[in-house]
Amino acid sequence: MTDKKENPHNKKDHANSSDIQAHLNALLSGKVESSKPKRSKHLDEKESQSNPKQADDKQGTKDDHDTDISDEAVKPDDDEVKTTKHKRPKRKRFLFSHEKAAIKTLIVLLIMAAGLIYLISPANQVQKYEVVGTHELSDKTILRAAGLKTGQPLLTTLNQSDYFSRMAKSKNPQIRHLKLTRKSDNTLQVKVDEIVKVGYVKVDNKYYPILENGSMLDRGLSNQQVGGLPIYDGFTADKQLRKTLSEFGKLSDPLRHAVSEIVWSPNSQNNQRLLIYMNDGNQVLISADEMSKKMKYYPGMVAQLNKTGVADLQVGAYFKPYD
Repeated sequence: MTDKKENPHNKKDHANSSDIQAHLNALLSGKVESSKPKRSKHLDEKESQSNPKQADDKQGTKDDHDTDISDEAVKPDDDEVKTTKHKRPKRKRFLFSHEKAAIKTLIVLLIMAAGLIYLISPANQVQKYEVVGTHELSDKTILRAAGLKTGQPLLTTLNQSDYFSRMAKSKNPQIRHLKLTRKSDNTLQVKVDEIVKVGYVKVDNKYYPILENGSMLDRGLSNQQVGGLPIYDGFTADKQLRKTLSEFGKLSDPLRHAVSEIVWSPNSQNNQRLLIYMNDGNQVLISADEMSKKMKYYPGMVAQLNKTGVADLQVGAYFKPYD
C-alpha cells in the first residue's frame, strides 16, 4: 500500500486561506478595528526624535481632534436642549379646599378685628365740635339740643347727621336745620340754619319772642328783660305780621338791633306803611314789603346828618328834622 505524501505547498495555501477567512469574520463582527498593521511604540518614538516638528504637528492634530470630539460629546444638541426644556414638567403648588377656606376665614377675622380696634380707639372718637352759622343761639345751646357730645363715635355720628338735625329741631324751634361734616381727623363741623328772633309781641303784660317765620316762643318775658329787638304793635292781621317779620329777618344784625319798635300804620297813600322807632331817636316811614330792600340805606343817611327827625323811605329817600 502506497502512502501518499502531502504537498507542503498545498498545506501552506490551506493555512493562509483559513487565516484570511478568520480575519474577514472578525472584521464583519467588529472585533478588529482596522486591517492596517499597528506600528510599534519604539518606531514612533524613534521617528519623533528624528523629526521633532512633524511630531509636534501630529501631537497638535491629535489633541485638536480629541478636543473636538470631547466638545461634541459634552455639548448637547440644540434640539435636544429644547426637547428637554419642553418636556420638563412645571411644578405647581395647589391648595386644598379646606386650606383655602381657612385662609379666607383668617383674612375676614383680621379685617373685623382691625375694624373693631379702630371703632373703640380714640382715633374714632369726636374730640371737638365746631359750630358755625349761628346768630343768637350759643354753641352750647346747639349741641345740647342736638345731643352732641365729645367722645361719641366719629363715623357713627357723622353718618347720622339727619337724626341729630331732627332732634335739635324738636328741642329748639329756633333751629331750622343742622348738618354735620368732617372738619379734621377728630373734629366735626356743625353748620346751623338758624331761625332768627325778630322781636317781641306783648300779650297780657308779657313779651313773647317771635321768630322770622312767624312762630312765637312760649317763654314770656317781663318788660325789663326785653332789649335789643323791637316790639311789634298795631297789627290786626296775621298776614301783615308775617310779612313784616319775614322782611325784618333779612336785615343785618346791627340794623335789627338798632330798631326799638315797629308799628303797623297804613294810610290812604300806602296800605302797608310801617312806622319804625329807632334807638337813636329817629323815625322811619317805609313799606312793609320793601323793608329789607330800602332799610339798608338808613345808616348812610343818618351818618351825614347831625339832627334827629323822620326818614321817609316810602318813595325815594327824604329826611325831615323834627324842628
